[in-house]
Amino acid sequence: MGRFSNLEFGGNEPLREDEVPREEPRDERLYLRLADEDHRSARFERALRHYSRALEFNANVAAAWVGQVQMLVELGECEEARLWADKALEIHRDHPDLLSVKAVAWARLGDAKRAIEFSDAALAQKGTTPQVWLARGEALAAGGGGNSEYCFEKAAAESRQDWFMHLRVGRVCRHYGLYARALAWVQKAIRREAGQPFLWHEQGECQAGLGSAAAAEASFEQALTLDPGFALSRAALERLHDRGAFRRFWDRVRGMFR
Repeated sequence: MGRFSNLEFGGNEPLREDEVPREEPRDERLYLRLADEDHRSARFERALRHYSRALEFNANVAAAWVGQVQMLVELGECEEARLWADKALEIHRDHPDLLSVKAVAWARLGDAKRAIEFSDAALAQKGTTPQVWLARGEALAAGGGGNSEYCFEKAAAESRQDWFMHLRVGRVCRHYGLYARALAWVQKAIRREAGQPFLWHEQGECQAGLGSAAAAEASFEQALTLDPGFALSRAALERLHDRGAFRRFWDRVRGMFR
């Protein structure tokens, strides 16, 4: 299964156990909480490692399996995500969120038909969750049809309008090139939780996708004001500056031959 075959890999950031009071038990609940916090702050690889640690304590925690698959998708390891979803479904057969993250993995792998099939299976289970509706919206967006926005609205409603779900919807829309829709969702999240650097970073990515380089730069800088160590925005700013330098160089070259 590649570099994640046993989920044993090095990370640049240490696990956060030392930040936790000594009296707090080191168990699956602790690592699941740390993983969720890392997910919300865009530290995907460390979140993956925390989810993995949670499963070392208790392999029956479905939420940790779901989180692992989500982080593999975020890291671009979509084939790994699909395989780990299969592993999880061996333990948690027909779990709706696991079926949903497998649908997402198929969508990111370019197979919208299979994404819809697994999303159908998730919706067929008793009850729904925000993850089920988010994945349904992504499966529809991957296929280029259907009412994905209805599904995203359902995901937001079932999350009780959690800012992070709004952000996740925005990131799905941006992945499929739906920049204006993505920006609208991210700005909903910013109105609820303006102190999150991840939100400002994502706003910048949407603005860059829409061709608004100056606005994107301002958003990335705001993310870095909130968290000077926010690596995604630092890399995005460098990318913007490199693109701007190349454009100026190319303009000069074209000017020489006019």
